[in-house]
Amino acid sequence: MARFFVRNRRTLTAAATAAVAVGTALTTVTPASAAVTKFCTQPFAKAGYACFYSSDDRIEVLDNYADGRRSVAVWYVFDNANGNKILRRGECHNAEGAGKTVTCHYDFPEGRNIHINFAVVARNGANGANENPTNAVIGAVSGR
Repeated sequence: MARFFVRNRRTLTAAATAAVAVGTALTTVTPASAAVTKFCTQPFAKAGYACFYSSDDRIEVLDNYADGRRSVAVWYVFDNANGNKILRRGECHNAEGAGKTVTCHYDFPEGRNIHINFAVVARNGANGANENPTNAVIGAVSGR
């Protein structure tokens, strides 16, 4: 009878240890697993390429072509629950040249119905006419 209890105790201890290990593995969150939602325009558009990262409200703009024009991400943030009221608008300019990326950092309002709408255009200078616009992208600012 003593052997039965010793064997069962060892089995139960092993099972409990395994359960704790599995529970720890399932509930441990590492910084690498933090949610990052990325919204991007078409990657090879003549105007350029842009991505919005909801984790830290940044927009990256890449100039695809050596055409002498800058790539500009034109954006606005709106409240979908409040009649699509525009909360902020702006532009992120990349005048660094072909193959270069520029990052613009923002601090957008958070909320489950706050979204960003953006597209990329090519411009001859900071205030030139918009050329070769990409399709607009809409993304959740809070990252869904």
